[in-house]
Formats: sequence, C-alpha cells, structure tokens
Amino acid sequence: MDAATGIARRAGPAPTRLEVEMCARCHARRAVIDERYVHGRPLLDTHRPALLDRELYHADGQILGEVYEYGSFLQSKMYRAGVTCSDCHDPHSLRVAQPTATACARCHAPERFDTSAHHHHRAGTPGGSCVECHMPTRTYMVVDPRRDHSLRVPRPDLSVKLGTPDACTGCHRDRTPRWAADALVRWYGPGPRPAHYGEAIHAGRRGLPGADAQLLRVVADRETPAIARATAVSLLGHGASVASIQGIEGALTDADPLVRLAAVEAAGALGLDSRLRLLVPALDASPAAIRIEAARALADAPAERLTAEQRRALDRGLADYRRAQEINADRPEAQVNLGNLAERRGEHAAAEQAYERAVTLDPSFVPAYVNLADHYRARQQDPRGERVLRQGLARNPDAPALHHSLGLLLVRERRYADAVASLARAADLAPDAAQYAYVYGVALHSTGQTDRALAVLSRAHDRHPGDAEILVALSTINRERGAREAAMAYARKLLEVAPEDPRARQILGELERGR
Repeated sequence: MDAATGIARRAGPAPTRLEVEMCARCHARRAVIDERYVHGRPLLDTHRPALLDRELYHADGQILGEVYEYGSFLQSKMYRAGVTCSDCHDPHSLRVAQPTATACARCHAPERFDTSAHHHHRAGTPGGSCVECHMPTRTYMVVDPRRDHSLRVPRPDLSVKLGTPDACTGCHRDRTPRWAADALVRWYGPGPRPAHYGEAIHAGRRGLPGADAQLLRVVADRETPAIARATAVSLLGHGASVASIQGIEGALTDADPLVRLAAVEAAGALGLDSRLRLLVPALDASPAAIRIEAARALADAPAERLTAEQRRALDRGLADYRRAQEINADRPEAQVNLGNLAERRGEHAAAEQAYERAVTLDPSFVPAYVNLADHYRARQQDPRGERVLRQGLARNPDAPALHHSLGLLLVRERRYADAVASLARAADLAPDAAQYAYVYGVALHSTGQTDRALAVLSRAHDRHPGDAEILVALSTINRERGAREAAMAYARKLLEVAPEDPRARQILGELERGR
C-alpha cells in the first residue's frame, strides 16, 4: 500500500495479459477466427474483439450494447496497473471473492476512500458505495443488470458535452448532468478536468471539424487505453488526409496488437498502391487476426503486383479468412463476408450463392439483400436487384439501407419520382446517416426541387458539420441559383474542414473570380 496515495501497487513484476485474455474468450464481444485454441496463445490468434464501436459503447467508452466485461476492463486504470480478473473474482464460481467493500479495500485504503470526504454521501447509502459510482449497471434483457468494468471516475461534465450517461444522474434521475457537474466542482474544486478520449471518439463518429487532429492525439498518447487508441485509428480510416494516413501507418508498428489490427483494417480502405505498400508486410504478422485482416484487405491485389512469396502469403491468409468465416457459417454475417471476398476475387457465382445463403439463413438480415442487389447491379441486372430489394423490404419495411439502395437503383432506371420517394424514406429513417441525406438532397435538386434540396442539405449540415460532400453540394447548388454569398460561406467551411480536398480551393476560387 502506498501511504501517500492510499492505493496499492502490485509487488514484483506485473502479470502478463494471459489471465485476462483467457477470460476474454467468453467475456468479450468478439468473433471467433480459429477454434483450435491452445492455452497461452494470444487472444488475437483465435478471436477478434470488438472495439468501442458506436452500437456497442457510448463515445466515452461506457457500456451500451451487450458487451460483457473485457472491452470495458481494458479501459480501466486497474488493468494498466496489473490487476487481473482473479484479483476480484473467484475464477470457478465467478462471484466476487469477498464482499464488495472488502474487495475494493484490498487496493484502496478505506480510511481514505470509504469516507464522506471522498464520496460526499452518507455511509451505507448507494452514493457511498464504490461500485455504484465507479461500476454503474445497465440492464439487459429486462432482468440482467451488469456492471461496467471500466471502473471509471464519474464525469458528468462529459455527459454535458457528449450526451453520455453518468453515474450521478443514474441515481438522481430528477437531476441533470449540468447539476451533477456543478456538484463535483463544489466538492473537488474547479481545476480543469483531464482530457478524455471520449471527446475525440465523439468527434470522429460525427465527422466534426478537427476530428482527425483529436483522433491523432489519442493515437499518439501511450497513456490512453489501447482499445480507445485502436478505436481512434479505426475512425481515422473514414478520411483520407495526409495526416490520417500517416497516423494509420504509424499505428501499424504500435506495441499493442489491438492498435495494429485496427490500423490494418483502416489501411484496407485506402487505394491499391497504399494498401500494397502498407499491408504486404502484415501478411506474415502475428497474431493471426492481423495477417488475416491484411489478406482480406489485399484480396483484390493483382498477382503481377506481388512476388511469388507474397502471393503464397496472401493465399495462406485468405484460406485462414475463409476458415474463420466457415466457423460461423450458420450466421448470415459470415455468408455475406464470404460473398464479399468472392466478389473481390472475381468469383461472381460463388458470391451470388453466398449472398443467397445469407438471405435464406436470416430473411431479416438487411446487408444480405443490399449486397446481392449490388452484385446484380455490377452484372447489369438491375431488374433482378429490384426484386431482391423489394423482397427485403417486404420483410424489413423500416430498413433505411434497403430504401436507399432501391432509390439509387430507381435513379439508374430513370424512375425519378419513385427514386426520390425511396431516398426520402431512407433519410427519414436514418437521420444520422450523412450519406443518405446527401444523396436525397442531390436527388431533389436534380429533379428541380432546389428549395427542398437546400432545406434537406442544410439540416444535414447542422447534424454533420464536417461532412465535405454536403458542403460541396450546398456551395455548388447555391452558386447555381445565384446565392453567391451563401455559396462562398459554405466553400469557406469546406476549406476549413477539408483543406486537402482540391474541390475546396477550386470552388472558392471560382466564386471569388465571379464565376
């Protein structure tokens, strides 16, 4: 026990990841990539854990979806300090090994932390309980409350900024995060709160101006949990600025395999030349998840661009990728993945069969219909694609991706009125999808409904102020209708959020020259 801090430090060398990764086989949101588990192998040799994805975690890393414990625990200071699962839990019963307060007191001196001077609540009340403040619960399936294992300090100030939950108003349901944040200032002083990776992840998810710079700072900060740094890398993959590509390239050699895996996946969205330069070395990388992802990202690489040894490494990686999908062959996601791989490899009959199997396995799985229809589009068989999309809509009438895909198909068929209706439905069902709003706005403008187009695009810009495509549309449409000042204002915003986009200077230059 450190008398100065009241917090214990582990004696001797820090333990390895082994125990936590063993538990993660069951206690993580993950995909299995190899059933041949051998005790002591890294988790990423056999499993691919989820990052802090939008549908699973709040932007600050708090639990949202059903994610179990691993992804949360990786965010904790305790994990970084060498605490393992069995320090708190009996490994056989999984119960907390001691009463909660006693378990916490093993590392946190109660005379310092189990006092009203620390928690500012009466002893014996929920507010005086360690776990109620630092491990709040979320209930799943109505009856299953689970504690957030990130063991975080409550940050209602982040809730004010990001709209995330906080433990304080989780109990005080009649109060606001602003009230809770003010209370913490009264108790602990107004000193600046530490920067939190949640702000960068929030900006990256929403495509806010300056998001890449925030994400790059998170990636470079070795004190930030690796799962948060990996998530930041994955969000960098949404852009293609020089700085973001450099950030992805640097992350490919990071010490943490989760960060390296995220970098390989992000690099997979780049052009062929960049993918070849960055990812060919990863075809022989460890752990297995990294080389499998590298192979998937290079599946369409022309054979003549690779050496004989590189082609063999790619073939090995693709075989491993197929085996990983076949482990879950009863799931539509795996069949769509196999279809996508076959499509990229030019194996079009196999791709069609895989997509059809996915539809058969789960008629409610929307990506199967979208990918099958896109397969027909590439074969100039849109009538078959339309039948697929309408079949999907009959089973999933509120699926925005199906309405959007159908709208694009109807545009190609020159059935513009029906197309606009489908695109409008997609945008209404998914108001946070910038692409849907952009396409709908452009379609309105193309059919002579310019005022409605500008209204749609303006609302979309309010939701997605950093989206370059929306800004291009707003600037060019305003220029076409003679609203030069509005066009210039949007062009300046475009230059601010996407300074490397050649369209930004071109549009602004033309407007300044009166064109």
